[in-house]
Amino acid sequence: MLTRRAFVNALAATAATAALAGCGTAEPAPGPGPEPVTPEPPERAAAPTPSATVYLTRDISPAGLRRAFDALGFSPTGNVAVKLSTGEPGGHNFLSPNLIGDFVRGLGATIVECNTAYGGARGTTESHLRAAADHGFTAIADVDIMDADGAMSLPVEGGAHLTEDLVGAHLANYDSVVSLAHFKGHAMGGFGGAIKNCSIGIASREGKMLIHSAGTSTTSWGSPAQDDFLESMVEAAKAVSDHFGGVGGAMCYVNVMNRLSVDCDCDSHPAEPEMADIGILASPDPVALDRACVDLVYAAPDGAALVERIESRNGVHTLDHAEAIGLGSQTYELVDLDSGTTEGESMTINVTCNGQTATYELNDSAAARALYGQLPLTLSVEPFGNNEQTFYPPEALDCSDAPLAEGGAGVLAYYEPWGDVVMFYDDFSGNGSLYELGRAVAGTEHIADMAGTIEVKRA
Repeated sequence: MLTRRAFVNALAATAATAALAGCGTAEPAPGPGPEPVTPEPPERAAAPTPSATVYLTRDISPAGLRRAFDALGFSPTGNVAVKLSTGEPGGHNFLSPNLIGDFVRGLGATIVECNTAYGGARGTTESHLRAAADHGFTAIADVDIMDADGAMSLPVEGGAHLTEDLVGAHLANYDSVVSLAHFKGHAMGGFGGAIKNCSIGIASREGKMLIHSAGTSTTSWGSPAQDDFLESMVEAAKAVSDHFGGVGGAMCYVNVMNRLSVDCDCDSHPAEPEMADIGILASPDPVALDRACVDLVYAAPDGAALVERIESRNGVHTLDHAEAIGLGSQTYELVDLDSGTTEGESMTINVTCNGQTATYELNDSAAARALYGQLPLTLSVEPFGNNEQTFYPPEALDCSDAPLAEGGAGVLAYYEPWGDVVMFYDDFSGNGSLYELGRAVAGTEHIADMAGTIEVKRA
């Protein structure tokens, strides 16, 4: 278990626009570009609230999603809503029904949304349901456009701008809510995650106007100061959280960090992502969850575009205000679900290429555990010499306690100077920089013929 700062530093150490369209107002002028180094997340005063737990897996798959959710120990009861974005037609970064279908069905949940206030292809209930069907969501669950019959008012406690939050009236029909957000950039908020999903995303058309105008109008966007808009978004999210009992109540939060565009899923022509997918994170605390996602973006070696989007919109102020009014905590402990093995625990992996699989039993070294923690991986395999195949894991391995490699066919090794994992299919000569990770227990005969792309997964 790592603190936020320790995890960010560890990640950093291993690292060698579309128009606003559907978001309803002019895009603010962008700020200065980032320095050509890995940026540090903005610091803040010590949090007055207790730390939260955030769970992370890099496995962006139906199984990974279920694993992250199960780690929460959250058991939704009664009528269960899963709040997500069905995505503006023309866009393509919204969460795939193939990824989330088993999860939503397993909860027996209804997918919930509210109509957009900017018009577009989801501005009416009829067109919104059509978009949900076209994007595959009605095939996995019932979809409820919660403001189809108007709005209901939730009180805002401790807000600087809002005294009420106008949400879809059908929210009253649900006993538990799972926020299932696609974390990405946003043309107004800088980023969109759990907080945006449960504020603007649950607000009715009038409620969206109220948030965007910082509490001054239910019929126009207004032109509030940027921080006032961000604070209003937070206050709306707190009203929803309070309605379901606050942190530890009948809501939980999951963010999927894939297709990390600088633009929101409400954009019909979002910019292509400039950074690699990161993983799935879950927490009972929406502030801790969004903070962890922001930290991972700052720690990523390829996150400069999204960092610039966050900073040019002062996006981190969202988290500061959320903590200040008691929505949650920015202080968290990150539990890496992928490296949850303990010393002595058996670790077996499969390397598959063109339908043929080699199975390895890993040893108990820190290097082997680190490789195991990065799985699953899809990588290119490269031949070297006449006795080995190699691939490059995304993060370096700690060889401090790994044994030197010796033997022949079936040895799995790590060559520290180059950072590549080596699959031997014939005898080899050892050296002081080649460390053993494990040995094949099946499929050694397939290693020599591997070419192209391989999948490396836990067995």
